[in-house]
This record gives sequence, C-alpha cells and structure tokens, in this order.
Amino acid sequence: MIHRNKNKKSNIINLSSKDLFFSIDYLKKINLDKLIDLNSKYNFLEKKNNDLLKIKIENDIISNQFLKINKVSENNNNKLKFISIDFSHSFKKDFFKGRISIIQKKENIIDFVFQLSVNWNNSIPKKISLIFPFLRNLNNHKNFLKPGCIFNGKKTLKKNTWNFHEYPPAILTNNSGKTAIGIEFYDQFPWQANYNLGMHEAISSDNFEKYEAEVQLNQNLSDVVVMRLYTSSKGRNDIFKLWKANTRSRYDLRKYFRPKNTWIKKNYITHFTFAYGKEAFNYKKTKFNIKKIIKEGKEFGGYDSLIFWHQYPRLGLDKTNQWNMYKYLSEEYESIKKIVIECHKNGIKFFIPFKPWDVKSNESLDSHAKSLENFIAKTNIDGFFLDTMSSLPDSFQRIQKKFPSFEFASEGTPRLQRQIEQLTSSWDQIGDIRRNYKVEIEANMFRFVFPEHPLNMVSRWSVGSDKDSIIKRAAFNGMGLVIWQDVFGAWLPFNKKQKQLIKKLKNLLTKFHDIIFGSNSVPLIETLSNGLICNQFCNDNNQKILAIYNFTNKSIKGPLVALEPVVKIKYQQIFGIKSNLQIKKIKKINTIFGTVPADEVILIYVKY
Repeated sequence: MIHRNKNKKSNIINLSSKDLFFSIDYLKKINLDKLIDLNSKYNFLEKKNNDLLKIKIENDIISNQFLKINKVSENNNNKLKFISIDFSHSFKKDFFKGRISIIQKKENIIDFVFQLSVNWNNSIPKKISLIFPFLRNLNNHKNFLKPGCIFNGKKTLKKNTWNFHEYPPAILTNNSGKTAIGIEFYDQFPWQANYNLGMHEAISSDNFEKYEAEVQLNQNLSDVVVMRLYTSSKGRNDIFKLWKANTRSRYDLRKYFRPKNTWIKKNYITHFTFAYGKEAFNYKKTKFNIKKIIKEGKEFGGYDSLIFWHQYPRLGLDKTNQWNMYKYLSEEYESIKKIVIECHKNGIKFFIPFKPWDVKSNESLDSHAKSLENFIAKTNIDGFFLDTMSSLPDSFQRIQKKFPSFEFASEGTPRLQRQIEQLTSSWDQIGDIRRNYKVEIEANMFRFVFPEHPLNMVSRWSVGSDKDSIIKRAAFNGMGLVIWQDVFGAWLPFNKKQKQLIKKLKNLLTKFHDIIFGSNSVPLIETLSNGLICNQFCNDNNQKILAIYNFTNKSIKGPLVALEPVVKIKYQQIFGIKSNLQIKKIKKINTIFGTVPADEVILIYVKY
C-alpha cells in the first residue's frame, strides 16, 4: 500500500509491496530513505546520500536541496497504487519542471517514472543529463549482481550473450539470498524521445558510477526515464522469471504456436549441404548423392533438416540470378523435387537459401516472393534460409498464409520486437566469417526468454578442439547444431568422438524436450563453488536439467548446486565426463556434490 506521513521534521512517502518496504523523504531534497526487506528487516540502503535524482546542466549539477516541491498526489485503490511529486527549479534563468511518479500495478512490480520539461533562456537548449546517486550505492552493495554476469571471488566475469534489445535487471539480495530486488531501466521510448539503452549498458559495466543519462527536453512535461523494481521473497531466480513474464507480455507470439509449424521446434540438427562439394556431389556420375548425406547423418543422430546451398560462391560469375541458377541443375526443378522426396522419406525437412544481396535495382522483394511461391509449388520444399538476414519482408510473410507449414530461418538472431514476432527460428552463429575465432561457452539470454524460438549453434571455421566448444556451448544452452563441414570447399569435418557427443545431445534434446525448452528455465543460477556457472532448464512437472560449466583450467570438486528442500529426489548425470555425483545436506539443504573437470560441461537430470 501507499501512504504519506507528514510532520514538521519530515515529509515521507511510504510504499510497500508484498516483500519490500521503501520510503521517500522530500522535506529538503528528494531522497530514497529506506529500502527494507519486510521478512528479514534487511536494509538494502546501508549508506547515506541516496538522492533519487540529480539534474546536470552542462558542467553544473542542480542540487536537490534547491528543488521546490509544488504538489504531492496519491491514489490507492484495488487496481493501482500511485503517488507523484511535482517539483520545479530556476537555474541561471532556465526554468525546470519535473514529476516523479511511483506506480504499483502488480504486487511485485513498481515503476518510477521520471518526467521533465524546461523553458530555456533565449530558447537555446543546453546539454542536460540525469544522475541517480542512490543507484551507485546499490551498485557497490556486496550482494549486487550485474545482469548476465557471475562473481568469481572479487573478480566479475561476463558469462552471457546479449542477442536482442531487452536487458534483464540488475539484482540485489539480502544476506540469506531469499529476498531479491531487480532494477531495470525500461526502454519504452523511441530514439527521438530519449532512448535509454545507455542505462542498461551502464548498469552492466564497470563504469556505472560515472554514467550520466543524457536526455533532450522541451516545454512539455514528458517521460524521460522509467525505472522498474521487481521484488520477490523466492530469490534471484524468481526475479528473472518475473522480468521474463513481463517482457514477453509485450510480444505477440501467436506465430510460434501455429498448428502446422510445430516441426520447427524439433529441428535440432541441420546439415549445411554445399551442393558442389564432394560431400554431396558425385563428380564421376555428375549427380547429387543425397542418400550418402542422409546415411552419414546417422552418425550425428540423424539430420532433421538440410540447407541445400548451390548459389554462392558461383553466383555473380555472370548475369544469372539466384533463381535462374537452378536451370543449371539437371532436369531443373525436377532434380530438386527428387531430393526433397528422398529427404521426406527419411523425415528430413528441406531448406533453400535466399540472398538479399542478389536483388537488382529493377527488382523488388515482392517479385522474389513470387519466385519463391513458384518454387514451393513445384518442389514441395519446407523452408527458406534467409542468408545474412535477421528480419522477414512483408511479402514473404504472405507466403505462410498460402503454405501454412512453410518456415523461415534467419542467419542472424532477430533483435527487435517485430523481427522476433515474425521469425520463428534462427542460427546462433559465433565467429561469423572470421577464422580462428574462439567459441566462448556462455549463457544465451535470448534462448531463455524465448524458448520456443530454435537457435542452432554454428561456427563455420572452427576446427579441432574448437569444435568441442561448439558442442559444449550447445549443450550448456540446450540448443541444436548446424553441421557445416564443407565450408565452400574447405573440408572441416567433425571427428568420431565429436559426432558421438552430438548424437548424444540430439537424443537428450528429443527425450527431454519439454524440460529443456520449458517455460520456467533460468540462466546463470547461483552455484556453490567459484569457477562454475549453471543454466537451469525446467518444466511444470517437478523436473529439471542442470547444465554446469567449469570455466577454469582446474578441476573443481565439492558442492555444485543447491536443490529444493524436498524428501525424494531422483538425479542422474546425462551428459559429459562422469562426475561421481552425490546428494548431501548443507544446513538441511539438499546439495549436489561432484567433480567437474576443467573446461567441461555436464548435464544433470533432477526429478522431485
């Protein structure tokens, strides 16, 4: 609830959620006075000088002590808890007005909305930035966790991949770790209205204390920053779930649940079929040997799809475009149709690529969409691989209305809302076209926010032990793989042991699909030994899979991850080098003990 206390010594606004109590003192300045866990009475604001907001004009900072409080309004009903502070200040003939609104629509989510306007002297604008001093104190808190990062003693290591424009909140916990607060700067404004991406970048970097959010103001009171607090008595994992649910509520994800495209969610292993490499083409008989590809795919657990790549690098040698090049194939469309039939007999889907850079000045994407429609009708292909693309043209979307099971997969992971809503699968491509690129094993945040969006891991130039890292990264994030061995004539195969690991991973993705792609999965949960990170995959049936990675160069033996306090627990290691797992109790908490070798990933199945 929200209520206001007022006396001669203080003007206090008190607000409480289910788990959190905080107060704002606005007698002399606008100060975040308290931030207290209601269960343990733990105060997250241990230091003083917790100014809520400061305004910087060029090199001058307007002290909060000089702000004039004009009005305090409040509203408290069943649907909305709301209170606002209106203030003003004249600084060197520039006149500012502002409003800080505290809004609680849900019991565990509270918004701070900062609004500002200005009448510039002589109508000449100046550079203006916002500073939030209280955040600096929270950032220095001993239990402050930066988004997507983990702590290794005093050293902070980044262990995540940001694939899109949404950023999870920074998290604070009390000493017991039970009560957690998430702090998010929510970007609801376009660039022209002060897009605050920088706030996210600052809160996840080492120079946060030096950060200033530059804003652009006019005479109209407008939103410049929205800060969102998430609270939970269930710990930091629950903060991610709250943020994830709140984030997903802004997306239209109906396209992911069309009845005829469910096959794409189980497209675990894709083969990049370079049509004129020796892997796929018999030069003596001048024929495509698709049966050979299918047979060899069984070593990987069986391919779920092929991308038939026949244009680049031949494309561009003459005026022939990507569609006309099919005429160079024997029997033109008929040869493709025969390959598609053979793939379908073996339960394999068939993709062809599209090159957006092969569109002439006198052509349009609409014309290429018509070519694609014609191709689908003649060959019965299943999907279109969007080379170098991370979005779907409108004319291509209309194709899915005519062919409901047809799918599009992009080379680039979609980043923006419209792209995410329209593209239902993509690659997790690491290293791009660079050779000798080290594949990092880290959490892919996009995959956990949108588990229904398949991301197949690929790093085209990786060789030898680097291919081991590809497999480990896929296992750590619960993702499929692109098997790309003939990279435009460079033969870079997987060895026998690597093929066996991929086969095992595919079997696990198939067997535990509902868990690995479950909606309750959480990245980078807390581990009990330095040097370990862990992704947790969950469904709704008391089952989970823990993916644990030892990112050090030494073996780690001891406690790994804490489990829920239940009586009966079934557990089994299902991937990685045998770790001699045991369950022991630490302070009455069930804890998994074991040994994780250096630079290894293990998967553990747990059932309550």
